[in-house]
Amino acid sequence: MRRDFAAAESLLDEALALRPDDRDARFNLGRVYEVQQRYDDALAAYGAILAAHPADVPALLCVGTVHYVRGDYDAAADAFAAALAARPDDQVAALNFALTATLLGRADEAARVLWAAVERRPDDATAWTALADALRELRRGDEAAAAANAALRLDPENVHAAVLLGQTAYDRGAFDEAEAAFVRAAEAVPDAPEPRMNLGVLYHGLGRVDEALAHGEAALARAPDDPLAHLNFGMTLLLAGERARGFAEVEWRLRDPRMRAHFPYLDRIPRWDGAPLGGKRLLIAREQGIGDFVLWSRLFAQVRAPGATVAVEAPASLAPLYAGFPGIDELYADRCPPERLDAFDVHVPLCSLPHVLGAPDPETARDAAPYLHANAEATDAFRARFAARGAGMKVGIVWAGEPSHLLDAFRSCRLADFAPLGAVPNVVWISLQKGARAGEALAPPLELMPLPLGPELESFADTAAAIAALDLVIAVDTAVAHVAAALGVPVWLLHGFGNYWLWGVQGTDSPWYPTLRIFRQHRPNDWDGVFADVRDALALR
Repeated sequence: MRRDFAAAESLLDEALALRPDDRDARFNLGRVYEVQQRYDDALAAYGAILAAHPADVPALLCVGTVHYVRGDYDAAADAFAAALAARPDDQVAALNFALTATLLGRADEAARVLWAAVERRPDDATAWTALADALRELRRGDEAAAAANAALRLDPENVHAAVLLGQTAYDRGAFDEAEAAFVRAAEAVPDAPEPRMNLGVLYHGLGRVDEALAHGEAALARAPDDPLAHLNFGMTLLLAGERARGFAEVEWRLRDPRMRAHFPYLDRIPRWDGAPLGGKRLLIAREQGIGDFVLWSRLFAQVRAPGATVAVEAPASLAPLYAGFPGIDELYADRCPPERLDAFDVHVPLCSLPHVLGAPDPETARDAAPYLHANAEATDAFRARFAARGAGMKVGIVWAGEPSHLLDAFRSCRLADFAPLGAVPNVVWISLQKGARAGEALAPPLELMPLPLGPELESFADTAAAIAALDLVIAVDTAVAHVAAALGVPVWLLHGFGNYWLWGVQGTDSPWYPTLRIFRQHRPNDWDGVFADVRDALALR
């Protein structure tokens, strides 16, 4: 079949010249533009149809598809929603809206639309799969597994449904079951990258690094242009100690259209590649979590160059702590104001710094800490307050991170899990826990009775001052552990399932933070074993 787009475009232009209101000719012209990736022209063609017929469902679906391909998911969702409003029983509109809404974090809306879709078409395996995806995002694991099983009954070779079934098992800590599901999917569809990718993530978490690398490479062989496959493989390379290659692979995150919302300056400001700045103005754009910011802030001074200006976006809760920090000329809480963006010559996402500057050597990194400093007056006030609680070692504790974190179910524990530590005498306990879980300190185990300080800590400047007045911090893998270690305060990190590359797979120390000691689970989700080890170590200390 001949695909002569130039001829098709010419013929359609002639038709429209004769009949400007010919809807079908304009729609087909839009399709010609779309397949040529002339997206602005395609949107203009479909827009002309919608100007005359706002409820034209095929045109709305095409507009949504173009926006989706370009990574503008908000606009795509709006177009698909308009199509669904015009034709509520349109299965394609429902599926497209739901898939886009799930990507945007609107899984509750997606699930409502998809329940209607599967009721309307119970034989639609694609709708059941999309529903499983949305329900998993909502952390309704049993319902997600049921939806995935429904999809597999209709389509036994549905790889995405098979992988979702494994992911729901992974989410509840049934790792053997997850492994079996991923292996079955890989065997059923050997050329599919998804099962290999998920096996790599699973083995990464279990510390089976060689297997994780093998499956990561197998996924890339099947999907060499998949940004997520590269990102996952890069994280495992970092866990294996291959820093230069690992950080290079992690850069693929910037190509993932699902993640571009986190990188608002990619298309607006040129990206810095590490070349001498001269007199240029550089913006270091925030991304990822607070712990990542604290970790890589050690590199800010390395970025500076004579005559250059370095501006940094910091999480709002961290900004007060970083006022006057070496290497920062301008500091923005959260995001740089839009009207200031044109003043910058180049930008770099925060987590690209180790790649752009050359993978940091762990031994050099060890020498960097402490590189954060708390307010001395505020620290003295906390020290006096803690002393009034009695003699003994002053120990701050944190038991939970942000619930939205993908691995929070595995990294967070309960204040009640700390109860065995109450058997150690001469310890004054201070709760640094903030957020929804801080309330556990109001009804603590009788063995501990910590001072519930968390609600008073308005920013990390306050938290840092409190930490600097302590003898020890015992925390799960949260931002508080990073801040304490960057301050040079002794930290005992309670390591849950997941194997973040920074902490490695074994051993008790990290070269990145010389005052940090790692207490590892003996098996996944074994907090009792961790706290038994901590109790013994605390008694010795």
